[in-house]
Formats: sequence, structure tokens, C-alpha cells
Amino acid sequence: MNFAERVQAWKQGRASAQDGGIVFAPWQGEPPVEILRRAYRWIVEQAIVCDAPDLILGGAPSTRKGVMSAGDAYASYVLLPLLNLVTHQRLLIIGAPGRGKTTLATLMALIAGGELAQIRRDTQHGHPQLTLADLLGSPLPGNLVEAKTIDEVHVAWRGWIQRRVKIVDEYNRIPTKTQSALLSLMAEGYAEQLGHTIESGTSAWYLTANDDLGGGTFQVIDALRDRIDAVVRAAPFEGGQMRILADRIAERERPEDLVPVDCRLTPDALDAADLEVRGIAIGDEVLRALATFASQLEFCQRASDQLPYMTKDTLRVAGRRLAQVCNEDCPLDKREHACAQTEGGISTRAHISVLRFAQALAWFRGRTAVTLDDVRALIPWVLHERLRPNTHSGFFSEDRHEVLLSDRAGWITQLFDRALALDSARSEERERVEALETRMPRDVAEARALLDEVDAARRTLLGSEELSGAVREDALRLEALHRRWISLAEGR
Repeated sequence: MNFAERVQAWKQGRASAQDGGIVFAPWQGEPPVEILRRAYRWIVEQAIVCDAPDLILGGAPSTRKGVMSAGDAYASYVLLPLLNLVTHQRLLIIGAPGRGKTTLATLMALIAGGELAQIRRDTQHGHPQLTLADLLGSPLPGNLVEAKTIDEVHVAWRGWIQRRVKIVDEYNRIPTKTQSALLSLMAEGYAEQLGHTIESGTSAWYLTANDDLGGGTFQVIDALRDRIDAVVRAAPFEGGQMRILADRIAERERPEDLVPVDCRLTPDALDAADLEVRGIAIGDEVLRALATFASQLEFCQRASDQLPYMTKDTLRVAGRRLAQVCNEDCPLDKREHACAQTEGGISTRAHISVLRFAQALAWFRGRTAVTLDDVRALIPWVLHERLRPNTHSGFFSEDRHEVLLSDRAGWITQLFDRALALDSARSEERERVEALETRMPRDVAEARALLDEVDAARRTLLGSEELSGAVREDALRLEALHRRWISLAEGR
């Protein structure tokens, strides 16, 4: 739908012009979450049958399929693509050829209201000869010959650029130069050709690749990899699905031809869902857990002798790897501290992705706020392509941990649990820091007294505990408090 068509649709729907802007009336149709839940049940029970749900939210996984009650487990392979649809994020589907990756992406486009023939024409297929013109479009030859200036050139843009759902099949077979153009579309929301640009609009992206490593004909550039908000692995084929395949052969049916009408979302319904998801609350407990997790992953005691620069980013800028410094010279137990297991930390974009998907999951479950369960269930899939294990870590030298080098999701889950457990073990120290942060001195005398407490707490912290990521985080918070109150304490 182009801009003019969308404005016309708004005029006939919930939008109206008021005070020089567009105001949306409340959504009056069936709640989008109910449509999405119905779509989930249809996919796991009839379209792409998933008998082994792996996204666990509290308690033991349920043996029932598609049940929406708390404590159940969901099939990440189906649920995350649906959540991606309403959060307008970028999802990578990985798995061996023939596992239904492109079919699943096509189902998402159909659920978003697309037409099958158009979706197939718009799907971009990665291959070594894919050019910028193939991906984005090009000027018509006659126009290019007649134009006297670059401004007179009119680019015939590819129609897929402005679709609500965008599918890029085997993105790791796209040449590096063309990957850069794809990066601009995914990250900045626009494409450029011959000095002309086009906006891609709000959209959900679905990319596919045939393996976990992002390999292929071409290496995926790091910036493009970091723009991927979440990853799901194709569901394995189960023997119980054989009868379903036989029935489809007999009836000449494919899942793409059978999407129920009541499992489809209109553009207005998608917009309403996005607003509802953004309204899900994110509490301090969740933010605190993500902050301590990130601080432990980013920490490297051997990167610098200055506290602020004890990070893996310092190593990266210097052209060094963690394995070069994470050795016996570092006193931390490599089997216990999460910092020793990863080559790098987490970007700001990754934090945003975790929170957006966590909001969507809480909304899907009928909750009003994000819980740690939501975050724990999603974090392996959001960080799947962003974290790289330090294979030289002593943690992986144990036989029981070696398997985690191939199970990226399982590895990241235990990383999260380990980080929170280490933080919980020093809860008293953390509470003292948080208590100081709540103090508000009213005059110079109180500011000086508080400053003395802050300085004493910092000396105690660094003098009595081994320097870890969690300790560094608290020490930096105390330094920030010192800077906040020093001017008042000195009467300035």
C-alpha cells in the first residue's frame, strides 16, 4: 500500500484530521491479540505442526498445543515470527534446506493481509549475482538516455520495498556491496539510487539462512548481523507429521493456500496491536536484571587498569581478542563468571530488541507488564547472532558444558541465569548502593555527609570484593553519585 492509498484507507477507517494532525479513534474490531493467538494455534496444529515447544515460561512445558495459559511452553519457531509481525522488527529464520523457512515467512505475510501471488513476486532471493538494481530498482533505459541532469532521472523502484512484510530468502548469499544497500533499508528505512531515495515505511522483516553461523556464499557484514533483532531455528520434522504430509499430497494442498480468514490482520489491526504492545509496562526488576547481565558480559578486568575502560570494547578497539588476556593472570574463576564465556558484550540495539519482544510476549500472554520469565524466554533468540562464545574459556573445557558450543540458545540461557545468580549472591551490597542513590541532601552539610558515605562505600566495595563485572557496575554508580553531589558539598 503506497502513501496515497494509506491516507485514503485512514479516511475510511479510524483516522481523522484534528488540529492539524491525524488522530486515531479506538480500535473497534476484534482484539488483535485474539487473532494472533488463533493464528498461532492454526500454525502449530495444522500448518507447520510443532509438537516440541521450546519457549518455556515458568513451570514445566505443557504437553498441549496452542494453549494460552501461563506456565505453558510455546514453539519459538512460530511465536517469535508472529510477535515480530506486530513489533515491526527484523527476524532471521535458520535451518537446513527444506525445513519450511520461506513457507513460514510467507505465512506471516499472508496473516498481515498480503496476497500469495504478490508475496511470491516480492520475495527477494539471495544469490551471488544479485545487484543493487535487482534489489532496489533502476531507471528505465529511455529515461536515462533522455535525462540531462541527475535530477531528471526517475528510478523505477522495486515494489517490495514498501510492503508491510519484507522477505529476504538466503540473505547470506547476497554480495557484500548489495548487503550494504540492504543494511540501509533495514537500519535507516530508506534506499538510495542515483541520488534518489525511497522510504521503506513501517514493516516486519523476515530473513532466512541455512545455518547457525551466518555463513554462505558471502560473509554477512557485522553491521547487518547486528540489525537482526531475533533468531529462530526451524522446527525439526517429527514422525507424527507423516500423515499430515500424505493428506496434503492427496488433496493437493499447501499451508499457504489454507490461511483462515479469521487469522488475518488488517493494517489498522497491526497498528492497533503495535500501540497495545508499546503500552505494556516494564518494571524496575526487569531493567535491573538486564543491566546486571549486560555489565557482566561486557566486563574484562585485563582490558585496562582504569575502571571505566575495563570492557571488551576496549579490547576490540585495540585489535585484541578476549582469549589473549582471559588467562591465568586474571584472578576470576573462568567457570563461574559470565564475562569469560563471551568475546563481546551487548549493543544498545540488542537491549531495545529484548524489551520490544518481551513487551510483545507479555501482551500475547494477556499480561499488563513484562516479567523476568518473558525476558529469560526471549533472550537466547534475541542474542543468538550477537554473542560469540570464547571457545578457549575454562567453562567449555568441562565435558558437560562442551555441548553448549553447538546449542547457542541453551548457552545464552545459562549465561543469563549465571549472571543473575552472581548478582543475587551480593544483593546486600547492591541494596546499599541503591539506598545511597535515593538520598537527596537538602543543604551543604547533608551533601558533605552523603559524599563521605559514598566515598567510604566505594573504598569498602573495591577493597573487600574481587573485581568483577557486578562490582565494577556498583563502583561506577558510586562514582556517578560522587560527581552529582561534589559541587553542592563544596558550596558551589
